[in-house]
Amino acid sequence: MKKYITMCVLGILPYVTLAQNEDKKIDLDAILLFDQMGEAIGELNSVSFHLSTITEEPGTDKDIKKLYNECDVKMVGPDKMSVKQHSMDTHSAYYYNGKVITYYSFKENNYVTVEAPSNIIDMIDFMHDNFSMDFPAADFFYPTFTDDIIENFNSITYIGLELLGGVECNLAKIENENVSVKIWISAEDHTLPKQFEITYKKKDNLKFQATFSDWQLNPELNDDIFEFEPPTSARLISVLIAKS
Repeated sequence: MKKYITMCVLGILPYVTLAQNEDKKIDLDAILLFDQMGEAIGELNSVSFHLSTITEEPGTDKDIKKLYNECDVKMVGPDKMSVKQHSMDTHSAYYYNGKVITYYSFKENNYVTVEAPSNIIDMIDFMHDNFSMDFPAADFFYPTFTDDIIENFNSITYIGLELLGGVECNLAKIENENVSVKIWISAEDHTLPKQFEITYKKKDNLKFQATFSDWQLNPELNDDIFEFEPPTSARLISVLIAKS
């Protein structure tokens, strides 16, 4: 992860100038906050965290249905990641070792393994582009996080300090014609994301919320964590359904 963050920091100033020329509203305090978070993440050699998400969907009788999901994520840069997620409908895991990625369904007791690019970022893009698979909060680990925000949002604002779960956080808000996003970043020892909330303007203001917890910075993570060993009764699925 270290090698990417330098590119991110050095690339900001030209983008700010371009954005101002296009009449974008960019608060440099928010940009500095994102850079500090990116630098903190970029300094990590390994990390693990828990992510709790709430997804709103239209329900029956015009009510809103909320879907809850719990994820445990472990990463060793630049080429190892595991994700275990559990919800009412899904209990699954991904194992990536820098060469292949395996998806395993605990519920169905089946799995599929495909060859993957040789680093985490390219693997995430590969899985999204080819199989419509998204990983939780992956955007925060992209080396181009700040640049991507400047490019894709018309308004970037630093709101101020807020207490969230007893933790003092800096709150920033980014917005374009489709979504409004609030991002809470810890103002305490490490400048890490605490929570983000997306409001979909063109989907009846439905929301997606994700909360980080149990950050472990530079933990010792054995390589075995990222290797999948199928249970004896597990069934191998021949192919993933490719994105059409």
